[in-house]
Amino acid sequence: MQHATLVQLGVRWLSRQCPVVLYEAAAVKKEIPDVIGWAGPRAVLIECKVTRADYLRDSAKATRADPQKGMAHRRYYLCPAGVIQPPDLPPKWGLLWAAKGRITVQREARGFPERNLLAEVEFLSAMLRRAQIRVGTRPLSEWLRGEYRLEAKRGIPPVRA
Repeated sequence: MQHATLVQLGVRWLSRQCPVVLYEAAAVKKEIPDVIGWAGPRAVLIECKVTRADYLRDSAKATRADPQKGMAHRRYYLCPAGVIQPPDLPPKWGLLWAAKGRITVQREARGFPERNLLAEVEFLSAMLRRAQIRVGTRPLSEWLRGEYRLEAKRGIPPVRA
């Protein structure tokens, strides 16, 4: 099984729980989540590992040594069935196995009481910048400030950029 396949399965699984899901978005130096989603203030992170060696290398990350530096309230590893076993997991991490295009929960993630909210905000900010979202002809940032919504209410057509 390839990493991209695991990511795709992780996105599909997490999309059932979270209305906002982002994946493989290298935007932050500290941590690059394979899949991360938000349901209100709660974030869920999925790290995809194709091999056991990849999983063992992951334990050397600073965010694994100090869980307070990591993103997300709940954190999961996703791997092909049997690559990682529940007793191998760090405390509070959940485990998802992928087989035949389906995901099964081997162990539910327990919430991390403290997480790096600043990293989550930096990540979301970078994603919004990258997306270059526009409402009509205006950047989302201008629309959110309300500058052009007021013009629209008064019937003034937007200025073409």
